[in-house]
Amino acid sequence: MTPGTQKPRRPNKTLAAVAVAAAVLVVVLLVTQSLAYFVSTTVVETAAAQELPPSVYVNYYADGSYVSAESNAAIAAYIAQYPEPQNAQVLVGMTTTEIWTFMTSYMAGGLQVDCNYCHNIANFGAEGADIGDDVVATRKDTARLHLQMVADLNQNWLTQLTTIADKQPSGAQIICATCHNGNPLPVAWPEGLHGLPDDFRLPLDNLDVLLLAGNTGTVSLDTVQNNQHTMYHIKQSLGVGCTHCHNTRYFPAWDQPAKYYALTMLQMNQHILTEYSETMNNQEPSCYMCHLNQVRPPGAVESASSLPSVLVSQ
Repeated sequence: MTPGTQKPRRPNKTLAAVAVAAAVLVVVLLVTQSLAYFVSTTVVETAAAQELPPSVYVNYYADGSYVSAESNAAIAAYIAQYPEPQNAQVLVGMTTTEIWTFMTSYMAGGLQVDCNYCHNIANFGAEGADIGDDVVATRKDTARLHLQMVADLNQNWLTQLTTIADKQPSGAQIICATCHNGNPLPVAWPEGLHGLPDDFRLPLDNLDVLLLAGNTGTVSLDTVQNNQHTMYHIKQSLGVGCTHCHNTRYFPAWDQPAKYYALTMLQMNQHILTEYSETMNNQEPSCYMCHLNQVRPPGAVESASSLPSVLVSQ
């Protein structure tokens, strides 16, 4: 070795090992982040691809803007962990992704609320006290009962309309938005409704009082007034005139198919009052709550084919 030159240093094995470990850690982090991003974006993009076109609903639209980024990220992680549902009691036979798409489009969409309205988004399958919030847990219980009500009404009541001669139903189905129309707590009988007395309610305890046309001298004035109020409520709620359901030359006649429709729907309201009023904040059903001055309720779904089979007639 010539004078003035330095002896080359040998590579430090410890530093080399640290550098390799750091490189491996960086790679692992990048892969993990990429995988998480892939799962998240795949789930979100899948739901976006299945976003409801406006034609699915009758005069109502749900665009998904009510679901927060936090909820989307939480459900993406939940779906990755549980591709099959952990606690589905009504929406059976569906994958977790299919249930989430339905929930986003129809349940959160019908009420215009975020997922945390009914769920602990840290565990979507949580039930009761495990949710950690009694109010949220009660909402989830109510939502489940309302899904059962939807199935009941679609399968056992709307199907009766198909048996009425000379007028086939449009095929529209009941779903969350049919009653809620974007309102988490819809009011069946708002004050000042159509100029009726605020205490007026449909005579669901005895619909026979509505079948009085043609009777003379045997009906009280109170019964006549109640009948008039009911007819006025129906026509205003649907935005129609008397001729929509009646032969105005002879009101006792049953030659208008829509008159049978109206009676069937009043009988369905009787059923709702008897079976589900508690889940409706003890409200009595009204025609206006769903129809909102339209013949076909805005927020109904155009076709049974758009809904899970468990909610519609088979």
